[in-house]
Amino acid sequence: MVHPSISPTSEGLILDLLGLRNSLTLEQVVTLLPELSWNQVFKTVDELSRRGEIILLRRGFEYEIERMSSKARVLACAG
Repeated sequence: MVHPSISPTSEGLILDLLGLRNSLTLEQVVTLLPELSWNQVFKTVDELSRRGEIILLRRGFEYEIERMSSKARVLACAG
């Protein structure tokens, strides 16, 4: 279920970006998607992470996101 304040478009935009690059920091996502506010990016990343579609990693003082592969999703569900 998609949260009411999260647009399917914001999900698609972020997932498309992750299809082009292996990983991105949250700040890079905000910079590369000026049509989304920081709050929209944060809410969408939170929702995608909770659904297991992306991985949110802390790298020093920044947060980085990576798209979870289909194989990793299957293993995570089986574990």
